[in-house]
Amino acid sequence: MNRQIKSTSFEKKNSKIENLEISLEKKLQQLHPKKIDLSLNRITKLLNKLGNPQKNIKNIIHIAGTNGKGSVLAFLKSLIKESGYTVNTYSSPHLINFNERINLNGKNITDKFLESLLDMCNKKNNGKPITFFEMTTVAAFLAFKKKPADYTILEVGLGGRLDATNIIKKPIISIINEISIDHTNFLGSNIQQIAGEKAGIIKKKIPVVVGKQKNKARKIIKVVASKLKAETFFYEKDWFVKENKTKKHILFFNNLKNNKFKKFPKPGLIGEHQIINAGIALKTFNLIMKKKFNKNLVKKGIKNVKWPGRLQKVNLNKDLFSKNINHKAWEIWFDGGHNKSASKVLAKTFNKWEKKRLYIIFGMLTSKNPTDFLNYFKSISSKLITVAIKSESPYYPSKKLYEIAKLNEFNVETAETISHALKKILINEVPGRVLICGSFYMYKEMSKLLKK
Repeated sequence: MNRQIKSTSFEKKNSKIENLEISLEKKLQQLHPKKIDLSLNRITKLLNKLGNPQKNIKNIIHIAGTNGKGSVLAFLKSLIKESGYTVNTYSSPHLINFNERINLNGKNITDKFLESLLDMCNKKNNGKPITFFEMTTVAAFLAFKKKPADYTILEVGLGGRLDATNIIKKPIISIINEISIDHTNFLGSNIQQIAGEKAGIIKKKIPVVVGKQKNKARKIIKVVASKLKAETFFYEKDWFVKENKTKKHILFFNNLKNNKFKKFPKPGLIGEHQIINAGIALKTFNLIMKKKFNKNLVKKGIKNVKWPGRLQKVNLNKDLFSKNINHKAWEIWFDGGHNKSASKVLAKTFNKWEKKRLYIIFGMLTSKNPTDFLNYFKSISSKLITVAIKSESPYYPSKKLYEIAKLNEFNVETAETISHALKKILINEVPGRVLICGSFYMYKEMSKLLKK
């Protein structure tokens, strides 16, 4: 990852923003070899040179947490748009194209606009050390200034306190979703340390909506919020959400003190965890909209939300596979979750569904823990097939993942690609469900196999 390149100038690109992204990341590796180096010093200097565009962005909603940040962003985006307002979003990682990260009122930033912003950032930075995420965050701020919206949602990249997005001073609300162990080499080795980093997005006298938390994390958030006189709204203490008995709707309790609830359609995103994510968005939306909250429009927002790569059921392009496969007998699912907490939720969801054989196609970056992730699937999977991720980021070879899974007593094989793994399963195994998982970086390869 840290190899040097001869040229430090951006190459002229003609059509594919993917080439721009790869070129940019390689260039920034030379300016600052560490892909991740949490600090606000570099981005502060560059933003100053550009006139601090972030100060011109109004109504910012800032989201941190280990899991579910993107899903909460998707729910809020849907609620805001259905209610008749415009909204810009900044999220990561992307699934197929970098443009997905910077979304301008429902449309991904164009190649031309993105390239012009990155070129502007590059010229102002003038060869100074800066990371890939810092540079692209600055580009996002410039885009949001040039094409403003009624609301802007920023998803933290990593941690919170020293994340590039935390350069903002006055969001209208902060959100901290569930905190679990992840990125220990950057954020700390225990929940208290990680919670301290995530709570770093809390601002003085700015309200904070908090998702489901372990007691140790909740205590840290309370202490930080109290010092900053930030009003907190905790899941299960101040607000609550749950499925109704028929499991066709959710019941949202905006204020547990009066125990009144409103009924909404079941969320458009699948899984028990998405009910809590929808609740976080509903609580946040209640706080920012107040009397402008329109229940009928909110119903549409909850139901119509879209966020690919999160427990997504996909349809394969049958032309790419043997005609002997009975596709109707199979379910194919994708989820990009990559840590212990995410796999626990996934395994719990599959375990609750109608019993079918579960086959797993698994890849993972070397920054993650395969053993922790796989443990929850040991008792519910029929077969595991390991693949190498096609990514610029360091990844586990399929053989290494095979060895790890074998040590943990999985029925495991290797495959060269996701396509190869799918063919092995669909041709040779008893029909059931296939889950492609372990990293969002697998989505791009998988997407080439889907029905258009």
